[in-house]
Amino acid sequence: MSNSAHIVQFFSSDEEYVRAAGRFLHEGLAAGDTCIAVATAEHHRQLDAYLFDIGLNTAALSAEYRYIPLQAEHTLQTFFDVRTGVDRERFHRQFNQLMSQAAARGQPVRLFGEMVSLLVEQGRPSSAIQLEELWNELSRHHNFSMYCSYKVSPFTENPRYRKLLHSIHTHVICEGA
Repeated sequence: MSNSAHIVQFFSSDEEYVRAAGRFLHEGLAAGDTCIAVATAEHHRQLDAYLFDIGLNTAALSAEYRYIPLQAEHTLQTFFDVRTGVDRERFHRQFNQLMSQAAARGQPVRLFGEMVSLLVEQGRPSSAIQLEELWNELSRHHNFSMYCSYKVSPFTENPRYRKLLHSIHTHVICEGA
């Protein structure tokens, strides 16, 4: 995977989600990349179990700053307000710092995230698109690969929104769609 890819994958089950996200993270960790996972608490539990089952200790990798787990709902709250939406300046301040720290090891950076999916599930498609565009802005200043995941269900009802997401990402994978 190129280090400037912005990929989205649609999932119909948690099993598909964990398998694909786990492969993305495992591939990066095996190559020595710094991997950031912005996932819900439940998905972190499932990802940790998946990575453990294939021989990776996420606690040890976190201690080495090779694996950075962030809780999606909490992280989203640091730059999103339900009344005003996504705060561009707070997003960039937070993630510019995070990307600089992650890249300090001198290894490629991979980021897996589901904050945009949370916004979609909350019925906030314009905020979701705005956040995706902020990730693309960030990629013009930092070299990283990004893998987004979305539950397929909200998109089956709104094909126009799905087409818009296709235009934001460099690769779109539709398992279970």
